[in-house]
Amino acid sequence: MFKSEYDMRQAGTWNESNQTQTDTICPYCGVGCDLTVHQQDGQIVRVTSPLDHSVTHGNLCIKGRFGWQFVQIREKGLEAPAPSPALPPQEKK
Repeated sequence: MFKSEYDMRQAGTWNESNQTQTDTICPYCGVGCDLTVHQQDGQIVRVTSPLDHSVTHGNLCIKGRFGWQFVQIREKGLEAPAPSPALPPQEKK
């Protein structure tokens, strides 16, 4: 499973000088937020947005900020989390 920034900092493996950054656009909605994807040791470890972006001003919605975790789940062949049992599955019409 992926390691969060918090986990890596606690373990002493967080190393910003060893990270690469890639700029991209968030795919989740039509707003077009700019994302900066931070990678370390071939894994995505963080996603941020530039402070000077006219829409986000450095802030991201929950999908933009944490959606990268699903990318790593798919790459490792793991199952994505199951949907909440509180809501019944939608029937196709």
